[in-house]
Amino acid sequence: MPGTHEGHVIDLPDLTCALQPFETKPHAKKIVEADGANLVLLEFSAGQVFKEHHSVHPIVVQTLKGVVDFTVQGSTIRLHPGKPIHLTAHLLHELKAVEDSTVLVTMLTGEHHETATVNL
Repeated sequence: MPGTHEGHVIDLPDLTCALQPFETKPHAKKIVEADGANLVLLEFSAGQVFKEHHSVHPIVVQTLKGVVDFTVQGSTIRLHPGKPIHLTAHLLHELKAVEDSTVLVTMLTGEHHETATVNL
């Protein structure tokens, strides 16, 4: 299939400044619903935990700022900027911020959206 110049681009601002963590827990917000994927932004203060949970879709998790310990299947992976990870759907996992951190989760939904929704 040849490439095209038809389509859409979403140019987002610096996401490391978009949210503030809540006093007692991380702040999580779905910031984009687009063709094939949703983006969820999480903002942590050092020591905050996003308790064990799962996604109904496969996800890619990456730290944009800071350091997060990501626990999955009994092991902890230290995430820092430049080290993304991929999880299959329904896999239980937990995040704990080692320092103030911004985390971006890309939910690979496969859903079709004619137009993207941006919620910043």
